[in-house]
Amino acid sequence: MALSHSALFAIPLALIIVIILSVAEQVKIYSSPTNHAKYTKFCFMTLFFANAMLLLPSCFSSSFVQLYPFLVNQNKSKALILAVLIAGLLLSAFILRRLYQIKHDEDKHFQRIKEYERAIR
Repeated sequence: MALSHSALFAIPLALIIVIILSVAEQVKIYSSPTNHAKYTKFCFMTLFFANAMLLLPSCFSSSFVQLYPFLVNQNKSKALILAVLIAGLLLSAFILRRLYQIKHDEDKHFQRIKEYERAIR
């Protein structure tokens, strides 16, 4: 399955837009704290699925050359790409877990804030 040049351009552009939405939400959260970061969650879910979808095609030579034309089609290059994709999966999963904990007031930082508020009363 060959992707057109416009599709290869549109996918990273869409990811950049999703990331910018997440960054804007994080900036907004600094001024008015909330425990519900829907754009950030959407961003990391998108990144998780993008990494997952790129894992399998990165293993095959024909799609590897098309996805990464700037890399030499060798096992070392494939291993590097697979390591980066797996790291992206793990980091996205970790952030999604942290966002779940924050949303449900289960994170350690929230507990410390509550203890501090009780201490200063």
